[in-house]
Amino acid sequence: MIIEYTPEGGEPEQYNARKLLSSEAAAVGRALGMKWPEVKEALGENDPEAMRAVAWVMRKRQDPHLRFSDFDPGVDEIVSRYDEREITDYVTEAFRVQAPEDERAIFLRILVRNAVDPQHAEALIKEHSGDGPKEPPVESVTSGNSETSTSDSSPTSSTLDPQPSTL
Repeated sequence: MIIEYTPEGGEPEQYNARKLLSSEAAAVGRALGMKWPEVKEALGENDPEAMRAVAWVMRKRQDPHLRFSDFDPGVDEIVSRYDEREITDYVTEAFRVQAPEDERAIFLRILVRNAVDPQHAEALIKEHSGDGPKEPPVESVTSGNSETSTSDSSPTSSTLDPQPSTL
């Protein structure tokens, strides 16, 4: 999961929750009064406090004196995005399960909209749908995507309910 923070009038900053050290994950949990598995679940639900806490603890790497109470982004300034590994897992699962095509299409649109690299997501979808090359695309290092999602919905449904990869 990538947390993208775009301060008003500023450039987007991305924080990869997979890159947290265990001590940082513990600090996130303490700040929120949660255990790490609960934090991961909250991140998957676009919980602003969970996203704030991850971004805060990662920003502390450059500013060790930054207090949680001093980092309070607006709800429209922070969003979670799926990284390439999560997108790969979700797309693979979406084509593995039996689901109505219209439901799968909605699910995949949400994935693309919430991917840190929408082109990667679209290429995987095309490949799995039989319209693209059969070789996996070369994973690239992403520099970010300044588009923000207007959807708070998670790309899951009753039929399509893939388990996200762990952070």
